Amino acid sequence: MGIVRICAVGDVHGGRYFSVFKASLKSIVGARPDVCIFAGDMVDEGRVSDLEPILKEVRTRFPKVPIIAVFGNEEYHELEAEFIKRYPEVIWLNDSPALMIINGVKVGFVGTRGSLERLTFWQRKHKPELEIVYRERPRTIKRIVKELRRHADLIVLITHYAPTFTTVKGEPEKVYPYMGSKAMERAVKEAKPDIVIHAHAHNAVVVEATIDSIKVYNVSLPARKGITLIEARPRKTLAEFLGIRG
Repeated sequence: MGIVRICAVGDVHGGRYFSVFKASLKSIVGARPDVCIFAGDMVDEGRVSDLEPILKEVRTRFPKVPIIAVFGNEEYHELEAEFIKRYPEVIWLNDSPALMIINGVKVGFVGTRGSLERLTFWQRKHKPELEIVYRERPRTIKRIVKELRRHADLIVLITHYAPTFTTVKGEPEKVYPYMGSKAMERAVKEAKPDIVIHAHAHNAVVVEATIDSIKVYNVSLPARKGITLIEARPRKTLAEFLGIRG
């Protein structure tokens, strides 16, 4: 089976880091990516129109490459339908899966905002129902990943919030509960996607980690100072490893 080349980024925040995003995109040389992933907070404060110049840069640099996106905390819940309607060329995943065949590989993508250990002050005041959502979501994602495993050779989980605190290190520890979720980390360990991609932790100094053989990438643009390029391939089955043919 072939290699799947992934171009991933989050936390562009519209114009705030657009120049860094644009320069990093132009610096990519060699084989073009097979898929581009937006890991949330691509805009600031729900400004739907701010995604247009970002998409234009990607379409210009890599025409016809599919773009998969999840919502972050800056793509407000009440604007989800507007993002989907305005940018139908983007595959929006919102606690949902997608299956693609890329270079002969059946690749399953699962996308979600993710979960937090603790609601932010704003969330407690305006969206207290998120406490239930964050409690239930890890179970939902675990179920989706496990179901997709029956059909996919390679599974990529995309979240905005961190699915582990390992790739948050560098942020003040007191804000960890607002960065990600231990329950989501448990769900990841149990469901076993092959790769996990997230953003949200701008100040992380550990941007890659392996947890129970699962590779985790923090693709936050401020943390990385650039776009993240990932080459993925399906894990070998025992039969393949031993060279046994069916």
